Amino acid sequence: MDTPRRFVDYLLAIDIGNTHIKVGLYHHGQWQEEWRLSTDPKRTADEYRIPLKSFLQDVLVEQVDQVVMASVVPLLTPVFHRVARTLSDAPPLDVTPPGYGLKVQYTPPDSLGADRFVNALGAWRKYRMNLVVVDVGTTATVDAVSHDGVFLGGTIAPGPHFLAQALAQGTARLPLIPPAIPDKLLGQNTQEAIAIGVGHGFIGMVNELIIRTWQVLGEKAPVILTGGWANRIMSHLPCEAKYEPMLTLDGLRYAAEYHFQRS
Repeated sequence: MDTPRRFVDYLLAIDIGNTHIKVGLYHHGQWQEEWRLSTDPKRTADEYRIPLKSFLQDVLVEQVDQVVMASVVPLLTPVFHRVARTLSDAPPLDVTPPGYGLKVQYTPPDSLGADRFVNALGAWRKYRMNLVVVDVGTTATVDAVSHDGVFLGGTIAPGPHFLAQALAQGTARLPLIPPAIPDKLLGQNTQEAIAIGVGHGFIGMVNELIIRTWQVLGEKAPVILTGGWANRIMSHLPCEAKYEPMLTLDGLRYAAEYHFQRS
């Protein structure tokens, strides 16, 4: 495993996702703070700058040495570029594939989502072996990374909230039920039936995608698990998974480290 290297004093990592924006402050070889904001493409740079400035001031930091970011929300990418310039004197580092030591087998390579790329980079830099990287949140992504640092491809599927919304929006009488993983296996009413179908159906889908990814890798490679639903599904996976709640932010940190080593 890689040991953290100190390349800047204060690093601010920003992961702009479809539902949430994760922000982490890295200092003295570890993540000191983590914050979350709701994703809203209609917000202005000032509306994001103010809470970020407040977060930093709460921990007595006025400015950071470097901002590194990845975005899957194109409308917010330039917004956060403007925000980053108020938080650091250095130009922001916007991480997009390929690069940073990780090769990409994807067509075209830059069409790979920045979140999937950064997760794969973080997992590979930490473990240096064949891996299955699973991110379960708004969507479910299951990706393969080889031991020699190649993103081999993967799968994208709807997350549990999308599954529940599809049932409610596509039918006349089925209600919208908050996704969950009930202990029951059969529902005795419509609400229970939907909850069980969505929750256990989602688990079954993720398990099948992991098994198919193992077939490509030719082995039961370790599963690296992250995302908002990771804790809920971990005990239901076909193997023991390594839970990495900071995987995306770690991937951004590794990308920044790689950039500084070569600049």
